[in-house]
Amino acid sequence: MQQKLEYQNKGRGGNVIYTDDQSTISLSFEFGGGDCVAIIFTPTAAGWERDTGRPLADREGILNFIARQAVNDQTSGGTYQLTDGFIEIFKS
Repeated sequence: MQQKLEYQNKGRGGNVIYTDDQSTISLSFEFGGGDCVAIIFTPTAAGWERDTGRPLADREGILNFIARQAVNDQTSGGTYQLTDGFIEIFKS
């Protein structure tokens, strides 16, 4: 499966757009402060299928791809933390 991540910056935030062979998912983000580069807002597990049209079984793989790719694209050796509703991207 071909996965891709694009960014639309709109001042202090914007959108992260995930695309694969099955669909496109647009998530909003805000730039963080301190060690936190950005916070990407994600559908919770309870709302995932309704908000994305994708099975809940796809959620973990998609969110981990988004987090890893955002770390690679936006930091140099950063990390990420997934919670129910957020991906936090850290610069170290």
